[in-house]
Amino acid sequence: MTLVIDIYKLVVILKLSIIENKIYDIKILFLFTFSFLMLSCNYFEKTSDKVSFYSTISNSDKIRIRPKKLNQNEVVRDDSCFENTKKYQVDDVKEIENFEKLFENSEYTAYCCCPDTNFAIDFYKESQKIETYFADTIKYEDKVQIFEKSFQFSFVIDKKKWKSYLTEIVNK
Repeated sequence: MTLVIDIYKLVVILKLSIIENKIYDIKILFLFTFSFLMLSCNYFEKTSDKVSFYSTISNSDKIRIRPKKLNQNEVVRDDSCFENTKKYQVDDVKEIENFEKLFENSEYTAYCCCPDTNFAIDFYKESQKIETYFADTIKYEDKVQIFEKSFQFSFVIDKKKWKSYLTEIVNK
């Protein structure tokens, strides 16, 4: 929606410039084109990230959330730094859908620098790990940041919903 509004603003500016100057200013056309391309790239990148994330969830038949071992540095994301437990494991379609619901009304963020890592979230399809995301439960007091391994994007979700979900799958 913001992309459409931004494009509309640029069109209005371009029209006003042409009317006022009665001359077709190549600089304004260049600015308009460049701005449109930049806005479009940003919009499609966000959309691509979201599709990738939700596709990972929907293609999974098992999700395993592994807490970080107590003696490990928060920044290290090596597989051996996380507990090898099935405590937070779901393989029921309904529970996977409930995981996806955690991201309703979430905040999408672009590059996220230097998050802590408290949980690894592994997605499986037919016993094969297809993707791992990570969770930072420390950065925000009332939110959890779920991010992908190269930090290119993340989702910020409500911490109460996160804790409730973990309690729900432990008590299943």
